[in-house]
Amino acid sequence: MTESEHANGVANRYCEQWMDFWSSTFDQSKEQTLALLEAMPGVPDLEALRRRWLDSLAKNLDILLRSPAFLEAMRRNFEAMTEIKTHGEEAAQKIAREAGVPRLSDISGLFERLRLAQEVILDRLSAIDRRLETIESSLKRSTSVKRNSG
Repeated sequence: MTESEHANGVANRYCEQWMDFWSSTFDQSKEQTLALLEAMPGVPDLEALRRRWLDSLAKNLDILLRSPAFLEAMRRNFEAMTEIKTHGEEAAQKIAREAGVPRLSDISGLFERLRLAQEVILDRLSAIDRRLETIESSLKRSTSVKRNSG
């Protein structure tokens, strides 16, 4: 027998047991439901039963969700999730710092500094350009005055 045939045999036995379990569960549920319906006087109104069941479920869920124990558990869960997120971010920053890998905050800060430096350089170049134009125009005037007087 090959490994594949052996695996299929094991899987089939498992599936058969699983199917037998659920089949018997549904059969038992059917028998219990029939016994319950036979014990009820008159023809049961299934819509009324459904409504009563849903109302009961809603009431019990409302009581559970408003209970101090549940609210305290939710508060602790949110605190734990926040703490885990914070510790995870701190660990990621520490690892990145030790590995020399830049993080988004590092790069965005660097980008902002580069942009500010570029603006300063452009402003200085504009000032230099204006001064150069002033010098050139004064040189042109002085050369034209020398030509006219000479």
